[in-house]
Amino acid sequence: MLNCFRIIFFLFICINCQAKEFKSKFNFSFELNENYQILNNSNLYEIYNLQYDDPVIKNQINYFSNRLKKQDVEILYNFNQSIFNNISILVFNNEYKVNKKSVLKQCKKILKMSKKFGKRKVDLIECRMHKYPEFAKWSMYRENESSFFENVLTQQIIFMFNKKEYVITVACIEKCKQTKNDLFQLVKTIKF
Repeated sequence: MLNCFRIIFFLFICINCQAKEFKSKFNFSFELNENYQILNNSNLYEIYNLQYDDPVIKNQINYFSNRLKKQDVEILYNFNQSIFNNISILVFNNEYKVNKKSVLKQCKKILKMSKKFGKRKVDLIECRMHKYPEFAKWSMYRENESSFFENVLTQQIIFMFNKKEYVITVACIEKCKQTKNDLFQLVKTIKF
């Protein structure tokens, strides 16, 4: 039993040693696996050209480029995972309240809007209040199949802080348990 505890403790330390601190353009920092990179219009092709010569990844980079031009979003990409897995961060000047009683209603409202734009009928997998970040006025977690793409899972944490709505979304096609852990790690380590 003691050896099992030592192994778990060692693995925990090794996993946390691989964390890297990132600085978001939305004025906060967070920790995430060192394999992630922040993509933005100024470094997008530079990152690709330095490390890759794969036409499939180049197509994904072009997709990200178009998305970055259309909205103020920050994209985190782990080149060691599926080319379709990514984390996006959006911030809105919004203020509203969500609590245990209203969280399911809010999740259904978001899903309804998503279905409208994505044109696919999907069901909610999980919807609940979330503990992190601890400083937030409130925080919620939701998960559903993507209404935009088949076989893609959407995992999302939304929280309210300083009259702003922070929406951190994972699009995941494989290793979704890992991306969910990455999402939780990111949100748990946010510092303003």
